Amino acid sequence: MQVLAVTVLLGVFTGVTGAQLAGSDLVSAHSHSGQFVVYARRSSAPPPPVFGLATNQDFVRLEPTLATVSCERIKQALARELGAPATWSGAVYLVLYPARAPGDTITITSERFKDCWQYRVDFPDLVEQSRYVRVIVQVLLLEMANRTAQTRAAETPTWVVEGLSQLLLASSEVALTLSPPHPSANGLSYSTTVINARKEGIREQAQKQLRGRPPLSFENLSWPTEDSLSGDAGDLYRGSAQLFVGELLRLPDGRECLRAMLTQLPQHYNWQFAFLRAFNVYFERPLDVEKWWALSVAQAMGRDIQQPWSLEESWQKLNQTIHAAVLVRTGTNELPVRAEISLQTIIHEWDSARQTQALQNTLRELQLLRRRMDQDFVGLLQDYSQTLATYLQQRDRAGSVLSTRKAGRRRAIEAAIQQLDALDARREALRPASKPVAASPTPVPAP
Repeated sequence: MQVLAVTVLLGVFTGVTGAQLAGSDLVSAHSHSGQFVVYARRSSAPPPPVFGLATNQDFVRLEPTLATVSCERIKQALARELGAPATWSGAVYLVLYPARAPGDTITITSERFKDCWQYRVDFPDLVEQSRYVRVIVQVLLLEMANRTAQTRAAETPTWVVEGLSQLLLASSEVALTLSPPHPSANGLSYSTTVINARKEGIREQAQKQLRGRPPLSFENLSWPTEDSLSGDAGDLYRGSAQLFVGELLRLPDGRECLRAMLTQLPQHYNWQFAFLRAFNVYFERPLDVEKWWALSVAQAMGRDIQQPWSLEESWQKLNQTIHAAVLVRTGTNELPVRAEISLQTIIHEWDSARQTQALQNTLRELQLLRRRMDQDFVGLLQDYSQTLATYLQQRDRAGSVLSTRKAGRRRAIEAAIQQLDALDARREALRPASKPVAASPTPVPAP
């Protein structure tokens, strides 16, 4: 019956978008930005309860005017989480149909027009709040990704949708969903607004969702089955996705990398290629993600069995990491010897391909060091990472004119070397003082 009901409704509205949805039996509302348009059937009678869900606080009844406000709030919250402007290109049409069961089907349809994509979401008018937020986040991420798509729509990985949805539900400072007011016993109207301020960190929120269970591996997050998204398994998946996305956003330029991944999704049939390309300063292959994720989980879940290094050990590890080890020959017939090359030398003298490999390796090692560094060095380590990541991005921004490209690369090199010199001075100032060696006592001659 569920499939039949949805099929009939799709038949009623088939092939229509925008103004074509207008009709005497429909009411509509537009959001203030114009991106969202919500349609519903006109009804003079109050909606009947559906299996007692009308009074369930976990469900929200959708009404065109309030739904447009809700969609805009979700868009603003998502933009803040990603560090992106709340701009848009493709319009989103929500078509509400009478709810019949708790798990009514929700469909998202995307269609390519001459200059943009448009989206339609068929929603039951009574839906679980978390499910509603998740679907709106999904269509918003799809709209962001498809801005560069020409022939095929992007496919957003499930962990991105679930992870960001959970972050919004846990961190929003205003209600993301709004229900029409309900009459009270005294004949007065009231509505319930739930505000979830971020009083806890992402890790604490994810731990509650996980309920003491270890998070899923990156492999399991990447390719979930239908069973893994429902019931207790679904809670485990959502908690793992929330923690995974939260840890990615904690990276020095994690938000920028995640936005870059969305932009590159239409270019790849496998989203992992877009992910690795966008996060290439941290991961070269899925195995690198698994290693990083294992360390993040150990720290986030309070099971980091590795003790932090002392001040002296932290300084030595950082010093070794920012000096690349190479083999050089002092003569034609001499065996190669190990030498240390500074980051400044790599940036100034090496070609782009060798630079990229060496600097990306350094970035990965710096990320791993952070787990055990003394707190006095964490800020310095992050600044080294940010400087290298920024240099790689600015170096590869090619202009349309050769002279412009050369000038841009020269400015990027000069800025990176200047920043690295300043960081080296800070590092040297933090060098722990060497402990004086105790002098051996002077032997006393025997009488």
